[in-house]
Amino acid sequence: MFKLAAVVCATDLSESSNKALPLAAKMAARHGARLIVAHIIDLPAVTPYGETMVNPQELRNRVEQSARAQVMDILARCEAVEWDLRIAIGYPAKEILQIVADSQADLMVAATHTRSGLERLLLGSVSRKLMHTLSVPFLIVPGDMPLEQLERNIDSVLIACDFSPDSAGAVRWGLDFAQAFGARLTLATVIEPSQLSQLLKLDPQKEHGLAADLQDELHRKLREIMPELHQDQPLESVVLAGHPHEEINKYAILNHIDLIVMGVRGRGFIENILVGSTTDRLIRLGQFPVMAVRTDLPEQA
Repeated sequence: MFKLAAVVCATDLSESSNKALPLAAKMAARHGARLIVAHIIDLPAVTPYGETMVNPQELRNRVEQSARAQVMDILARCEAVEWDLRIAIGYPAKEILQIVADSQADLMVAATHTRSGLERLLLGSVSRKLMHTLSVPFLIVPGDMPLEQLERNIDSVLIACDFSPDSAGAVRWGLDFAQAFGARLTLATVIEPSQLSQLLKLDPQKEHGLAADLQDELHRKLREIMPELHQDQPLESVVLAGHPHEEINKYAILNHIDLIVMGVRGRGFIENILVGSTTDRLIRLGQFPVMAVRTDLPEQA
């Protein structure tokens, strides 16, 4: 199992954004890592009439006092952890990336804002940019999740897998977090209806047998992707059928999953078992923390 050295948690100090702090503190405390709380003062928001209208140092000092008080109050109710506050002025995605790099962080945590209607159809531009540019896994916390749900222990981890390089990285990280928290582990893959229908058209007379054989094959492949050092790890393998984000979300609800780990993109076995936007769509449902792991992230020691 690897050890996190530093965890960055970004917050704009709103009620929904601050909900990421308990989970970030839990991750840091369980690994003996430092927690860096990042608050970015959005440059466009403070300079609508030109940069000379704002004294950056005065603004930073004024915000820091309020931010530190809020963070102290929240973390006082969480697991004890060494933490620091970083205030920056600029464009949020750019500044967060810089803080992650400067602190040599191993994990990024942030909350999504509660959205409705058309806004819910799109991830926030900052979250979207971070998801595809961060050099570390990105744990995204729904801002409308109940706080008590985020404060409780992580007892169950679900890794969504499509047997591509994307999901291979998710498997490694998911396994390590399951071990760190002593959590129940589930590996799940999803067959979309159109893909199953195409396979069954090959021989309609063998529909039942083909479906059963496919289930067996997927279960076997799920076990095979386990790293050698984790072959004895207790786990449940699940094959679902339907639209991936809906089926994963439904399974997570029915089985009381606390954390979902996924690759940012999904391409591979049987064309596209997980479509490229599955992670985005699951995050937009807003019912579970989702850890997005990019394909090209380095392996952990």
